[in-house]
Amino acid sequence: MKPIKKLLSDGNSNAKTKKNSRPTKILYLHPSKIEGKEMCPFASEGCRMSCLNTAGLGGVYPSIQEARINKTRYYVTNKMAFYDQLQKEINNFAKRHDTDVAIRLNGTSDQPIVETLIIAQMRHIEPNVIFYDYTKNPKKAGVRLLPSGHKYIVTFSHSEKKDSLNNTLNVLNNGGISAVVFNKLPNEWNGYKVVDGDASDDLMIDLQPGTIIGLKAKGKAKKDTSGFVVQL
Repeated sequence: MKPIKKLLSDGNSNAKTKKNSRPTKILYLHPSKIEGKEMCPFASEGCRMSCLNTAGLGGVYPSIQEARINKTRYYVTNKMAFYDQLQKEINNFAKRHDTDVAIRLNGTSDQPIVETLIIAQMRHIEPNVIFYDYTKNPKKAGVRLLPSGHKYIVTFSHSEKKDSLNNTLNVLNNGGISAVVFNKLPNEWNGYKVVDGDASDDLMIDLQPGTIIGLKAKGKAKKDTSGFVVQL
């Protein structure tokens, strides 16, 4: 396998993340099963059908998909080297800025990368880094302070699964943030305030507890019939 030149993508390369209020880097892995490892173990059928992996340039250039597959193979088969490089890239980026920077390590995956980097391996990460992610795992969702002192904000992604509504409401009731895909954005849903999630990708870092990030159905999601997209 060829060496991976760069793991993290610049936030300015994405139409949504370039709106972020903080300098941002994102790790895009491939969301499928690679080398026997399921990269999105909690994904619903509707989520897979509407996956953002093929959104934007990812759905245009085969080379982007190939790069994501190669990064994922690197992650699965050579974890120590992967984390060595990831740590170096994050710290080099953070050192170039006097302000907080945002790092999203699950751009198109749902893995415990932050937990491994900070908690399991106790690697040094520059103090001006804030981590954020989306997840389908309700146990992972929430706003927490890692042992290193870094903030990690994880938004729960609502889906069409039978237990998803209960999980979504539980996360909100406990002061977390949930993301819901709508055919059109409401002002509130199930008694909780809805904000426009397309305003920026790092929006969750600044939200009040118990807020819903409303996302408008895009691409394949516009034709969703699974229930993944909430119809109003």
